[in-house]
Amino acid sequence: MRNTNEGPPGHSGAPGPPGLPGAPGPCCGGGGGDGQTWEKGQTFYRDEASDDKATMNDVLSSLKSINNQVENIISPDGSRKNPARNCRDLKFCHPELNSGEYWVDPNQGCKLDAIKVYCNMDTGETCINANPGRIPQKNWWTSPGPEKKHVWFGESMNGGFQFNYGDPDLPEEVADVQLAFLRILSSRASQNITYHCKNSIAYMDAASMNVKRALKFMSSTESEIKAEGNSKFTYTVLEDGCTKHTGEWGRTVFEYRTRKTMRLPVVDIAPFDIGAPNQEFETGMSLKIHTKKAQEKQAGTNEYIRLFLYRLGSKEQRASEEANAVVSTD
Repeated sequence: MRNTNEGPPGHSGAPGPPGLPGAPGPCCGGGGGDGQTWEKGQTFYRDEASDDKATMNDVLSSLKSINNQVENIISPDGSRKNPARNCRDLKFCHPELNSGEYWVDPNQGCKLDAIKVYCNMDTGETCINANPGRIPQKNWWTSPGPEKKHVWFGESMNGGFQFNYGDPDLPEEVADVQLAFLRILSSRASQNITYHCKNSIAYMDAASMNVKRALKFMSSTESEIKAEGNSKFTYTVLEDGCTKHTGEWGRTVFEYRTRKTMRLPVVDIAPFDIGAPNQEFETGMSLKIHTKKAQEKQAGTNEYIRLFLYRLGSKEQRASEEANAVVSTD
């Protein structure tokens, strides 16, 4: 019988000591102590990867793909798809190639603005023709009076134009950018201009034995290149077949060389001995760019990259072989 005089219940006491251990749990996919069964999991050997992770073969395949992409960058073949930076780079990467037309991309941007050039594989020169390559044969200028003077073809002659360079299918400003980069990469430049004449003095006047009637050329920096004067702005003559009026066609070949690559190419010409009805001329020109020898260092760097990739690939291959050996042993 409960005593109605008892007070309220007291606070809970401290927890008692831990009980005895329970039955053992599941082991190696077997059932537990309570009779429960467990599904057996997948067994792995040491470094063996699961199916949802990249295997060593996947790694090697990716490495090979990267290696091929790097090879295309450091060893271009001069094709439209894989253009070189200039002809000297192409010569270093493929010394077995013959001289001929190849694609170059001096600014190394989008390949769509690559330009076709002629590569001299004996010297590594990059050669670019003017656009258009030749001025047609005809009487371009009729003098309004007896006074003779130099007349600029692109500036003053009816139907005349200044010369452009590079791929004619590209916009003019795109070709100009490629040419600017090519000049930056070069240590010197030279240009040959061939002047075909009919009753027009090109350089030496055989009658007076002086060069007062010689042609002038306008550089890309708007400096005049002449027959005499400052040696930095004078050309040389390789062949002179326009020394007198014979009624027949002849030709004179000019050459200008400079280490200031920004002075070239020539953008305009100014003959002096023209203006009569029987005086005609035409001309053609090509630009040669000599790339800096510093590119040899770049070629050495390319060889180092190739060696690094080769060693990396060999290391991964050895790791794969060792892993396979472990699996077979187990």
